[in-house]
Amino acid sequence: MNREQKRAWAIVISMSLALILVVVAGVLHFLDLGSPRLFVYMAALVQAIGVLACFRVQPDPGVVISDERDKQIEKNAYLAGFGAVYLFVIIASFAPIAILGEKASVPVTWLPGLLVGAGLCQAYAMCVAILVQYGRGRKGEHV
Repeated sequence: MNREQKRAWAIVISMSLALILVVVAGVLHFLDLGSPRLFVYMAALVQAIGVLACFRVQPDPGVVISDERDKQIEKNAYLAGFGAVYLFVIIASFAPIAILGEKASVPVTWLPGLLVGAGLCQAYAMCVAILVQYGRGRKGEHV
């Protein structure tokens, strides 16, 4: 497993766990079963640990860092991230109309959430694309 795969695993695992914790917090808030703050703080902590783990991954000494295949995988991952952000922005733009109706209004303070959501969506899509592409080796081929 190379450095990019390790970094992608760290991000995918931490973002998935953080998403589960945020969903639990949302359910607690919606059902009024208690304060969801602990789960939100835990989600932020899990995500921070994932990012720190990503930065701590060192390249293997004496090994070729990247070749043409790695560069192609990186380009495809960027393209997947762009596509995911584009889809996210479209859905986030039309969802309030579908949920709240055409005459409803959305507070302006929610708009920065679109930027944050797009960034998280892009990072997650890129990391998943990296893992999928490196996992596409032929049988018997060790990557």
